[in-house]
Amino acid sequence: MAESVGERVPGVLLQASRSVCRFLEEVLPTLSASWWADLVVANLSFQQRRAVESRRIAALSGLDLAALLRVLDANWHGIADRLSLPSEARHYLKEMRTVRDRWAHASASEFSPDDVYRDLDTLQRFLVSIGADEELLGEVKRLKGASLAAGGQMSSTPETPAPPLASAFSVGQVVCLRSNPDTTGAVIGIHPGHPEARYSVFQSGTIATYYESQLRAADVAGGLEVISLQEFDAYLSALQIRHPSTSIVYSLNAARIDCVPYQFRPVLKLIRAERPRLLIADGVGVGKTIEAGLVLKELQARTDIQRVLVICSKPLITERKWESEMKRFDERFIPLDGDKLRYCVNETDLDGVWPDQYAKATRR
Repeated sequence: MAESVGERVPGVLLQASRSVCRFLEEVLPTLSASWWADLVVANLSFQQRRAVESRRIAALSGLDLAALLRVLDANWHGIADRLSLPSEARHYLKEMRTVRDRWAHASASEFSPDDVYRDLDTLQRFLVSIGADEELLGEVKRLKGASLAAGGQMSSTPETPAPPLASAFSVGQVVCLRSNPDTTGAVIGIHPGHPEARYSVFQSGTIATYYESQLRAADVAGGLEVISLQEFDAYLSALQIRHPSTSIVYSLNAARIDCVPYQFRPVLKLIRAERPRLLIADGVGVGKTIEAGLVLKELQARTDIQRVLVICSKPLITERKWESEMKRFDERFIPLDGDKLRYCVNETDLDGVWPDQYAKATRR
C-alpha cells in the first residue's frame, strides 16, 4: 500500500534536520572558537544537556531536530547578522519549532490534508531561508502538491502559483474550506505573502490560519436554521457550562480558612466585570492575601490557569508569608531569586513557554 502524504512528512523532517545540521556546522565556528560549549551545549534544555552528557555527543550530527532548532533560535541574532538573513526568516524558524513539536507528538493519521499543506509550506519557507539543497526543496514541493490533491484541490501547476494581485477575501467575509465546506468562519486578518496570502479565520471559537488556495467564499444565503426545542435547550445548557454563572462563587469552600463576607467582595466584583482587572487596596490586617487567594481559586475554577507570578516586597518572601498563606489554598509557590528569574525568562524566550517547575512563583 502506497504511503500517504502525512506518512512521508516525518522522513522529510529527518532530511530537514540534516540541512539544519550542515547550516549550523558552517556558521557556528565563525561566531566563537569554543562554539560547541558556548553556542550549543549552553543553549540546550536540561533534558537535552543530560542526553548529550550521557551519550557523549560531541557533534551537531548527534542532536535531533528539536535540539538543532533550539540552538539555531538561541544564536539567531549572531547568525542573522553574519549572513544578513531577512527578518521574516526568524518567523519561519519559530513556526518550524511548532511544526516539529506537533509531528513529534501525533500520528500522521491525525493530520488533515490542510494541516499537512500548511506545515509543509512552513517547512519549505524555512528551508529556503537556510539555503537547503534543491533536491529536498523539490521533495517538499511535490508533497505540497500531493496534499492539495488529497484535499480535493487539484491544480495543474501547484508548485508555482501566480501571486495574487489583490486579496481574494476581505476582513469580515465568511469563508469555508475547499476540502470541507461545512467548516466555515469569518476572516479577521489578511497576511500578504508569496507564493500566496494567508488569512486568519475565526471558527468554532478559535483562530486558525489558512492559505488562500485552501479557502473559498461561503454560501451564507441559506437563512436561519430551524432547530427543535430539545436542541435549543441543549445549546443553552452547553453555553451555561462553557460560561460559568456570574452569580455563583465556586471558591466558597476552596481554602482551610474562616472567611468573613467582605473578603468575597473582590471575587464578586471580578466575575461581574467586563474586563477582569482588579486593584485590592484594603487596609493592613483586613486580609488582602486571603482575598487574592480566593480570586486565584475562583479563576482556576472557571478557566485553565497554569501559571501565576506574585510580585511582592522582599520581607514577604524572606518571612515566607505568601508561601505559607497559599498553602491554606493547597497552592505551592516557589520564591524566585535573580538566577532563577533569568533562567525562566531565557527558557521562555527559547521555547515560548514559562518553565513548568516555576509555574507558580513569587518574586520581590
